[in-house]
Amino acid sequence: MIKFFRKIRQKKLFENKFSKYLLYAIGEIVLVVIGILIALQINNNNNYNEQRSIEKEYLLSLQEEFKINLTKVNASIEENEGREQALKQLLTLFDSNVLDTISNQRISQLLAPIFGAEISYFPSTGVLNDIISSGKLNIILNRNLRQNLASFESSLNFLNIQLNGAKFTDEKLRSIFFKKGSIRNIVLDINFMDFEHESISKKIDNKLMFTSAELENYLLSYYLVAKATNGPRFLGRIKAEIETIIMEIEQEL
Repeated sequence: MIKFFRKIRQKKLFENKFSKYLLYAIGEIVLVVIGILIALQINNNNNYNEQRSIEKEYLLSLQEEFKINLTKVNASIEENEGREQALKQLLTLFDSNVLDTISNQRISQLLAPIFGAEISYFPSTGVLNDIISSGKLNIILNRNLRQNLASFESSLNFLNIQLNGAKFTDEKLRSIFFKKGSIRNIVLDINFMDFEHESISKKIDNKLMFTSAELENYLLSYYLVAKATNGPRFLGRIKAEIETIIMEIEQEL
């Protein structure tokens, strides 16, 4: 009987030690898990801080790039407004009563903005393209800003379709004038440069061009293209998007 109770006591003792050992082991496991979680949290915080540092660098670079683009689009709009006004006045010259009251020099001044340069816009997109092509656009946390940056390229592509149409009309207009008019006389009239020798172009009167229905058609077409390009679907749209992106960047910074 005594041996029986002794065995029970030993069994209880063994069970108590095992319970304590089990609790100790569980405690160690818990501590290890907590340590791992803390390490992961620290690592996540470090990664987050690193991502935010990269994001800030991107935002600063994008801010500079889009401010340049805003300056460029404003210059394109202003230049195109001058072209639009010149075209509008040129279209009045197909009325002989108006044509008789204007000098060749004034006609040359109106033609100069048209033949001087094409309707164009050349944005800077190096930083934006680098971010998108490297797959790092998601580093930018602001969802609206990400979407606006991602869609900017499609807006430029849409504008380029319009500019290609404007280029076609511009080339046709130049072709007509090169055949029947005198660019040399325009250059002389606006005092852009002097020529040492005489030319057969001196005999050409650019006023006579304004009896051509073909010229009127292309001038009118070019006027409508220039007016539309400055509107809210094209350069106006690009300007609005740039201003929105700049504002969103500044809010993030």
